[in-house]
Amino acid sequence: MTPTFTDCFIAVAVLWWITSLLQRKVHPPGPKGYPVVGNLFDLMVPEWWRNTVMWGSQYGDVVFLRSLGQPMIMVNSYDVAVDLFEKRSMNYSDRPTSVMVNELQQWDWMLSSLSYGEQLKKLRGPVQKFFESSNIQHYEDMQKNETQKLLRSLLRSPENYSQHLKTSLASSIMMVTFGHEIDSFDDLLVTLARMASDHVEMAMQQGLFLVDVIPWLKHLPKWFPGAGFQVIAENGAKLSHDLRYVPYRYAKDKVLTGSATRSFTSQQMEDCSRLSGKLTEDDEAVISATTGICYGAGASTTMSALMFFLLALTLHPDVQKRAQDEIDQVVGDSRLPELSDRPRLPYCSALLKEVHRWCPILPLGVAHATREADTYEGYYIPAKTIVIPNCWAMLMDPNEYPDPDAFKPERFLPDDGQRMPRDPTKIAFGFGRRVCPGKPLAENTIFLAATHILTVFNVSKATSEDGSVIEPIVKIHSDGVVR
Repeated sequence: MTPTFTDCFIAVAVLWWITSLLQRKVHPPGPKGYPVVGNLFDLMVPEWWRNTVMWGSQYGDVVFLRSLGQPMIMVNSYDVAVDLFEKRSMNYSDRPTSVMVNELQQWDWMLSSLSYGEQLKKLRGPVQKFFESSNIQHYEDMQKNETQKLLRSLLRSPENYSQHLKTSLASSIMMVTFGHEIDSFDDLLVTLARMASDHVEMAMQQGLFLVDVIPWLKHLPKWFPGAGFQVIAENGAKLSHDLRYVPYRYAKDKVLTGSATRSFTSQQMEDCSRLSGKLTEDDEAVISATTGICYGAGASTTMSALMFFLLALTLHPDVQKRAQDEIDQVVGDSRLPELSDRPRLPYCSALLKEVHRWCPILPLGVAHATREADTYEGYYIPAKTIVIPNCWAMLMDPNEYPDPDAFKPERFLPDDGQRMPRDPTKIAFGFGRRVCPGKPLAENTIFLAATHILTVFNVSKATSEDGSVIEPIVKIHSDGVVR
């Protein structure tokens, strides 16, 4: 019997279907989403990184999600993070593309949002060179001066500790970056930097703006219904321009008039002038971009670390007492601790490591993206997949840090026969080629502020007018990026 055309067509269709099933690329496992929106609603839950710990126990260390068609990978394990972000760094050092951040708001000059390539290398080089430990040590006197100003402010009005910390950190960053000393948190340059930092943190939240999913929406006029993002983008673009150029021009004028103090800006200007004899337009583009990112990169995270430090002392007076005793034994009562004292203050160092671990400031780190498709552990990971390091899961891993919810600095002290837990800063400051270049400055700032406060103050719970202790209610705010 001769097969008909219909028979042949059905046979070919069945063969194609079977072949496509056999060749289908299998993504890592993950929670099932809804049609079209995928796992969007899973990502809109407050502190959704906690859910990924539950997903990890069900699906493994690599969890696949999809939000409005965008593939995403959650990495719950430090070992997997090292495999992907460090051993395969050429493919996993990109950043997610964002129409809102890069095009409409024009933050495409910031290191944190730049795609991996020549422009990133060009801008990252000067930043990495300046923030090396060997160079940053030249700014210790300036940092100590700013910290001592903080101590005097705390002595005058301890109830305003949060504002004093913000002012001190802003002044420290402005001095290091631009040689600009501030008297108030309302300083014009600080206000500009703070507004810009808040704006870009909001813009970087995954899935917040529909235009990142449907790029053609960027052509809608701002008066069009549903195009309110255009107003936000317009404000962001102005902040982006001003943050890049206003502080730089201020610092440049001080250098040219001979009234500048040593800073990141002045060092770059000197280096460029020494090489070419004058500042070129390209030099200025690099300097303004590299200096413009410093406040946003360090202010909110360092502030959070010190606030969690104060919280830990408030809740754990025994920890505070042990740290103060160590400082008294090593430093005495005739001076304040210095960076050179750090190796002799192991408990204070362990305390600060535990702060980074106990309250992760960037629970989802900073998102990476794949440049090309990849296969890991037999699973297919598409090109342009957003890859998120779940720092929360890594720092709360009970196998690495037993009893993870407890605040225990002693876990980072040497113990005969016991393996030292992983240093939390290997997670908290990022991975691979996108690790935070400002880590040495941040660690120095936190160490000096913390040990100086421990040396001269006791931190305790507040008391009411009748002298009874007021038990604090701990609430942690998160804007989706920084806690």
